[in-house]
Amino acid sequence: MDAVKDYMLTNKGLTISRNFLENAGLSDEIDIVTKDHTIVIRPKSMTDKVRGIVKGSTLTVENLDDLYYFSKGV
Repeated sequence: MDAVKDYMLTNKGLTISRNFLENAGLSDEIDIVTKDHTIVIRPKSMTDKVRGIVKGSTLTVENLDDLYYFSKGV
């Protein structure tokens, strides 16, 4: 796990630069989960969640998005 250095902590909260999120592949909608002293930022899109995991598949990004939204009933 890498430490985030591109942030600003104020009395209003934690701000992480958009540039950092985009470099991490998190430019679209994200979920933020906090537990104890840990903050986890993860993509909402199933396509982004499995990016790099599904190798050699004949599915396109559009197919994965369609399957995800179909599974959610959207």
